[in-house]
Amino acid sequence: MKKTTRKNLSIFYIVPAMSILLLFLVIPLIYTLYCSLFNLDYLVKGEFLGLGNYVSLLKNSRVIKSFNFTFMITIVSTALSVIIGLVLALWIDRKEGLFAYLIEMFGLIPWVISMMVAALLWRWLFNGDLGLFNMILRGLGFNPIYVVQNKTSAIIALIFVLVWRLVGYAMIMILAGLKGLDTTLIEAAKIDGASPLQLLRYIKLPLIKTSVLLSTIVLTVSNFTNNTVPKVLTSGGPNDATNVITLYQYNLGFRYYQFGTSAALSIMIMLITSLIIVLYIKLSDYRI
Repeated sequence: MKKTTRKNLSIFYIVPAMSILLLFLVIPLIYTLYCSLFNLDYLVKGEFLGLGNYVSLLKNSRVIKSFNFTFMITIVSTALSVIIGLVLALWIDRKEGLFAYLIEMFGLIPWVISMMVAALLWRWLFNGDLGLFNMILRGLGFNPIYVVQNKTSAIIALIFVLVWRLVGYAMIMILAGLKGLDTTLIEAAKIDGASPLQLLRYIKLPLIKTSVLLSTIVLTVSNFTNNTVPKVLTSGGPNDATNVITLYQYNLGFRYYQFGTSAALSIMIMLITSLIIVLYIKLSDYRI
């Protein structure tokens, strides 16, 4: 009787969470999949297309270009975030006291503040007429730099903001791995005459491999699905130079009102990110 009561209670406890999950995740996902199979321009249900929306997207050169650009900035920004985060974590791990705690705290600020607020801040800083950077340049007698109006500088600015936002997270994740290392191994290696470079290469890096891999997966998903920063910072310009795939999908639905095609593209994005999440789950069980 007690076992039955406990089982019923456990089901009762998880019903609210499962109901919320069903309402806000499963049902919208099923409806999005349903919409992706129809011609749904201006929310007017048209003919059944089956996989027609998916085929048209794969044949669209702008979609392929947007996917390629998204993969590029995802790889570059994630790699830079992890490398800089690793360097900062290794440096902080050797420090103690208030200064180290302050670096950790300030490093996390870009991660915890709203992406919208952060993107608006950087958009103002990069503004060619009223931005702080150009005000300083004018004060020094230099010509202003219109960052988001130039293709190359807009891409660099976008990558910079993505790295600025995520490097603190990578630093904390890797630092947590470093703090969990067995100090006896490091001390034994020092006694055997290992140099700092050898300690890093043969002791520390292999032991924090899990932290590095997991932070890489999390940052990859975050960068690949980030729509807010590109939309606010560059609006996909100039001339679609920074038009990431999530921004392209957003514009399909809410600018051109091609909701069926937009739904199909969102399913494609979901499948790609799901593959990354599966990899994350696999790596979460990784053991040295």
